[in-house]
Amino acid sequence: MESIYRNIIIRTKRNLSKGFCLFLSMVLLCTLSGCGLEKRIAAENVTEEESRVDEEVKTEEGRADGDGPETLDSFRAEHADREEDFSEEEEEKPTTMSQLMGGAESEIDSPDTVLWFNATYAPLTYSNAGNWKLVGGVQPSTYNERLVQALILRDWNVQDRESALETVEWLKKEGHRAKWQECMEELQEMGMLDMDAETFLQALMDTGKENLFRYVMVYDLYQNGQDANAIAAWDLCRVNQLYGDFYICGYMTYEEAMDASLENSLVLQQMFPSWEAMVNSYMMGYQFWQSDPCLTEDSPTLKRYGYYEILLETENGPYTLDWDMELTKSW
Repeated sequence: MESIYRNIIIRTKRNLSKGFCLFLSMVLLCTLSGCGLEKRIAAENVTEEESRVDEEVKTEEGRADGDGPETLDSFRAEHADREEDFSEEEEEKPTTMSQLMGGAESEIDSPDTVLWFNATYAPLTYSNAGNWKLVGGVQPSTYNERLVQALILRDWNVQDRESALETVEWLKKEGHRAKWQECMEELQEMGMLDMDAETFLQALMDTGKENLFRYVMVYDLYQNGQDANAIAAWDLCRVNQLYGDFYICGYMTYEEAMDASLENSLVLQQMFPSWEAMVNSYMMGYQFWQSDPCLTEDSPTLKRYGYYEILLETENGPYTLDWDMELTKSW
């Protein structure tokens, strides 16, 4: 799985100058045969970007399954006319990004085990201009509590402790692995899993299904002996992310959130041999959710992977931590 995903990233970044991985080969085959899959995918991505939460998330899962806005600033801009919803004493509000993040990294002294938890969702923290060394990416405060409550209500339909715990249980037991399995079963029922690539693409176009690239991914991974667990890190890393959010917004105590993160992180550590393997699985799941063929420079998957690459090269960054460290209760 790692080599498959790395080929997608590397070859796409090189503008397909050196061969094709199977995903992109199938796009080419379909384009040459006149099926127009590439155009269809592009059109779907535009439509899906506008309606994903309202149509897919609420009707299929009954809850939001997104990551939140690209930055916290963008969320605040969206809600500028609702400032009173987050209002409090002026002196308590963070006025700079440093205050929002909780100060310089040198001032943060978290146990290594907690830093390991934070590293599992560090690319998202980075994309939101947060500090990966802080649980939830931000400093606990009344302002951030209300901000994160609003975010997880919008993106996850979480409004209290009960719905918070239900959401993480859904991610641990089902998540997008259930959707992956559903796609595979559909392809199996239609007898499409054993088709050659070109025949598969033509048959897929004839089905009239939405989110075509999800089926392309499922087909490809099935051909390579992979199942729904290929994207398990996408679900489980978001579990740790949400535990951090639940602590910040007051739905869990710090100890509860860290105890739960420890349990979940031990599962991740058993499932994957390295940070690289975990991140590849996470990115595969993100790509599946986005139905993103990674063909354009504005690919959300490539953007998210780029955050990981930045963090990977960061001195004393999250991925300098030992993947195999003994995770112990240290809070």
